[in-house]
Amino acid sequence: MTAPLPLARRATPAVAARRTIVPYRAQRLLLRGVGIALLVVVLVAALFPVYFMGITAFHPPTLSFSRTPTLFSTSLTLKAFRDLLRQYPFLIWMRNTLVVSAFSTVLSVMFATFAAYSLSRLRFPGRGFASSAVFLVYLFPSTLLFIPIFILLSDLHMLNQLPALIAVYLTFSIPFSVWLLKAYFLNIPMELEDAAVVDGATRWQSMTRIVLPLAAPGIAAASVYCFTLSWNEYLYAFTLLSDSDKFTLAPGMTKLIFGDVFLWGMIMAGGVLMSVPILLLYFFAQRFLVAGLTAGAVKG
Repeated sequence: MTAPLPLARRATPAVAARRTIVPYRAQRLLLRGVGIALLVVVLVAALFPVYFMGITAFHPPTLSFSRTPTLFSTSLTLKAFRDLLRQYPFLIWMRNTLVVSAFSTVLSVMFATFAAYSLSRLRFPGRGFASSAVFLVYLFPSTLLFIPIFILLSDLHMLNQLPALIAVYLTFSIPFSVWLLKAYFLNIPMELEDAAVVDGATRWQSMTRIVLPLAAPGIAAASVYCFTLSWNEYLYAFTLLSDSDKFTLAPGMTKLIFGDVFLWGMIMAGGVLMSVPILLLYFFAQRFLVAGLTAGAVKG
């Protein structure tokens, strides 16, 4: 019969395990601290322009035009906002931007939904070629098209018209929306539509009652993209529109620059007002921008 091991030798595995856990915990804490520090640096770098824009918008003119930028001040005022709204048709520019962005978003998402559903669900000759063509159109640089588009709209006598600008935006937003929604439709199990067909549903009913609700994240993402693209677009709006009353916000803000004179207070105030609708859109749409709504819809 063997004698029991000494107490020191029996405790050796526990001590060794404890010695292993301590460096592991220290390493985790170190990595967590480094990650938090990097996150803080990224957040500061990302939010500093927004903060500087906001604080400059509320500065009095004496601080806005000072040689040394002021990052903090207690003498804040709404003078830049009042001057912007009184001296310039800013509300008209915002109305035009809302109209253009809303119509281009609705039309883009509507056309892209039907096109993406057809490319992902239906079988017809040339489907592969049509899918590749949509992707190639999306990859083509839009900056190379504004001269031929300008010539085309000039020949059609459609320059300086908001419907023409909406039509131009559709050529950019529809290809991307089709490609995005096609990926969402392909991830929705076909068994759901097959079950609906067995229960007597038509193709239209299965699409509207089964597929579209499950593709809500993709539709929301496409809508946000189309709206943001139309809201912030500058080149085509500046090229195709000439009357100040028909300007959108992006080209309208150029009216605040006179040669080498920049009206920084009103420019920053306009930037703040221009950012508010986009922030609200992302705030209310964020709960829809969640992938994986189809998880658990079909038992595997």
